Amino acid sequence: CYHCKLNMKEGDPAVYAERAGYDKLWHPGCFICCTCGELLVDMIYFWKNGNLYCGRHYCDSERPRCAGCDELIFSNEYTLAEGQNWHLKHFCCFDCDCVLAGITYITVNDKPVCKSCYMKNHAVV
Repeated sequence: CYHCKLNMKEGDPAVYAERAGYDKLWHPGCFICCTCGELLVDMIYFWKNGNLYCGRHYCDSERPRCAGCDELIFSNEYTLAEGQNWHLKHFCCFDCDCVLAGITYITVNDKPVCKSCYMKNHAVV
């Protein structure tokens, strides 16, 4: 088995993945996504750099995912803030929803807030 490295027993079912090549076989329970461990038997699988992936994690390896909407980001313009990727329109002030991409903001309780809302709602007077 390509995953667990144990010998395949004669007569046991085996999974063959055409994209991985003719020399690789898996036990059905070992045919899993290398990222999340999801069982890929009877599902669409992806093969990349010697690893099996479910659809979600293969796409994550190709494009960033927006922390605001959980969709893939196909645009070349997006922002990286608070250690996550965001569509420009989804990185917004938690109080007033104005777009924060490219401007100064403050985090309050791990939530981004624009300077105006911070001064109005959170700053100590």
